[in-house]
Amino acid sequence: MMDRHLPNTGSCMCWTWIFFLTRLGSKSYDLKPGHWPNHWCLFERRLFFTRRFIGLGLLLAGAIRAGKKAVPEVDPAPLVKSVAVMGTRVPVNLRTQAGQLYDARVAGKDVHELWSTGRFDDIRAETRATPDGIAVVFRVIESPELRLHAMRIDPSSFGLRLKAAEGTPIDRRRVQEMALEAGRQLEAQGYVNARVDYNLAPVSKHQADLRLILRAGDAVDVEEVEFQGDLGLERKELDGALRALRIRRMLPAIPGLWGGWRLFPAYSEGAVDSDLSRLRSLYLSKGFFDPNVRLGGVEIREKAAAVKIVVEAGPRYRVREWSISGAGVVAARVHPSDLRSGELCSCLAARRRDRERLGILDFSVRLKVDRVTNETGLAGGPPDVNLTTAIHEGQPYRVGRIEFFGNHRYTDAAVRSNFVLEEGRWFDRQLLRKSIARLNRTMQFEPLDESAVQIHPNPQTGYADVTVRLAERKRRAWSVSGPVGPLSFAGPLQASLSSRLPAWGQGILELSTYTASISLLAFAHPLLPLLPISSKRHVLPILALERPFTPGEGWKSGFVVAPQIGWRRLILSYAATQIH
Repeated sequence: MMDRHLPNTGSCMCWTWIFFLTRLGSKSYDLKPGHWPNHWCLFERRLFFTRRFIGLGLLLAGAIRAGKKAVPEVDPAPLVKSVAVMGTRVPVNLRTQAGQLYDARVAGKDVHELWSTGRFDDIRAETRATPDGIAVVFRVIESPELRLHAMRIDPSSFGLRLKAAEGTPIDRRRVQEMALEAGRQLEAQGYVNARVDYNLAPVSKHQADLRLILRAGDAVDVEEVEFQGDLGLERKELDGALRALRIRRMLPAIPGLWGGWRLFPAYSEGAVDSDLSRLRSLYLSKGFFDPNVRLGGVEIREKAAAVKIVVEAGPRYRVREWSISGAGVVAARVHPSDLRSGELCSCLAARRRDRERLGILDFSVRLKVDRVTNETGLAGGPPDVNLTTAIHEGQPYRVGRIEFFGNHRYTDAAVRSNFVLEEGRWFDRQLLRKSIARLNRTMQFEPLDESAVQIHPNPQTGYADVTVRLAERKRRAWSVSGPVGPLSFAGPLQASLSSRLPAWGQGILELSTYTASISLLAFAHPLLPLLPISSKRHVLPILALERPFTPGEGWKSGFVVAPQIGWRRLILSYAATQIH
């Protein structure tokens, strides 16, 4: 069988004849005048041009023939007969399906999507020809099911707060998310060139240690904020609207001697964007409805940053009337002077709160400015406008499933008891915020914020599920505290070791909600520092069993059992906790 890459013999012979004829046609003859008849010269010239045309024709034909032979024959795409995933029982979604034409690019996308799940250590795609088509096999190696044994942040001097407790399921994807979160926290602290590397080292068959390596460099602080352009407002008002970029003066300066003591905020892109939004809101509340507030540039010199903000305030309008419409509400008021933003904002906030009680999750407001004729007739006066505020609402939702992840030592019932948002009722964001605040008061988990709570609305069913990701605090802790001021007044000198009990039992006997501690106290009573200790010893050891107060348990929590203290003082301590 002839290989397609080898030259064809027929083509070689064709090219040889073409080369010979073209060379023969290009040969020159020395015809001297008088040696040959004129008709012979004419015949020779015709023969010369004829050979030229024949050579060019054969050259073109040979090129076309060679071009046709050089184009490989394209086989039609085979049909996918079967698709299999070997090495896992976890259901996966693939774009490559049986009965479709096989496409290598689609199979490559499937490999990337499987890898992005973070559940596999190795993925290979194989194809095997069959009489009816082609069989596609994805061979995967599952990542071992690991739980976090210990996490180390190196160096640990940046004060990062990452939600990962011991026993949390850990995989490559979860580690990457934690590294990204650490990078965002470093950036919020002013480390603009921060980089976070990680190392996940197994310590047993089902446990692994995580080490986050921080390469932050030098932090950048905002030492100057400059406003440029047509401000329209006083510089003092603009400085008051800043939050993330505000430079706070702690001690005043002494002219010629000391420049004072100022606290400079950390620089980050998020801080700049948030303050730009606050400045736009300030101008809208003051009657500037066409403001252009943008970042003019950032100049970073070593550890200091100078932020330039360009403002084009535009004209300041005088509001004659503002109205609110939409969602069954129509209200209008007349204001002959400047816009009273507080009344408008309070009216919108009250309306939003009312709709949130009925499960409205999507609440937006559109502001329309209509210029009207200035009836005062004053030349150069502020233009008059009417404001129309249109409210747009989505469909109402009820609370679906409320799920908690990350509570390994606490039962789901103990965590759920702190929630005032109940499944099946109208979705109330205020109740959700109150529930998160109650969870934070228990001091059992790391502080929760908006990133730890996810809402999944389903427009078809009208229910919205809630997912809360928790990170338990460490089981063991130690503390050393001392008095400030007179020893008999300011409290005891105390050193204690405490540990939460194992996750046994349920209800009021759930041991994970109890803390056992041993303390050494001196000079005062541990629970009532205003009362002198009755013991004649200067150092009093106390072994206590405490159940800290949790809003979900109420009177069933907030008590201490310590025989060394006495039952009367234990009752006083319990009463003080419940009253507080």
